[in-house]
Amino acid sequence: MATDRPPRRASNRVVHALEGTGARIERLRMGVVAVVVSAVLLVAAVLFLGRAVTVDPTRRAADELSVPRWAAVSVADETYGSRWCLGECRVRMRTWESEGTVEDTSAVYWKAVLDAGWVPAEAGTCVGGVGEEGCYVRDELYLELWVVPVECGDRYELCVGSEVTAVVAAQAALPRLAEDRRAIEEAG
Repeated sequence: MATDRPPRRASNRVVHALEGTGARIERLRMGVVAVVVSAVLLVAAVLFLGRAVTVDPTRRAADELSVPRWAAVSVADETYGSRWCLGECRVRMRTWESEGTVEDTSAVYWKAVLDAGWVPAEAGTCVGGVGEEGCYVRDELYLELWVVPVECGDRYELCVGSEVTAVVAAQAALPRLAEDRRAIEEAG
């Protein structure tokens, strides 16, 4: 009979030890899951915020215009100002050369602008350019688009095509753009 008691004590100790070990293993699993979930969320936040900080909204807006290849044979960008409007707001001028006529090119670009979510702006908002034009707003951005025939160097050369210029800027830059336009008109 004396042999019955010690095995019970030993088994109780083993059971208690296993229960304690099982609880520690469960806490360790939960800790690992919490660390992994936190790391995934942190990486996603860094990637999202990193993209928001590094991608210029005026560039993104100009890149969103999806036109056929013939309407954008070559592209040139000119940018000035700060994207955070420190001192001077960001203004991007993008110029495309098109193989199409002014009418065909205008139709393609205006459709692309409307498809990208731009809304026609009030006439008083437009800064003005030369040629077939239109101005649009979306969120805090302003886009002005004009299409002109391409200039030929040789008058005997068959010259077909057009040039599209888009000015994309923060709406806060509109007074500066209007001032620049008046200076150009007065100068020449």
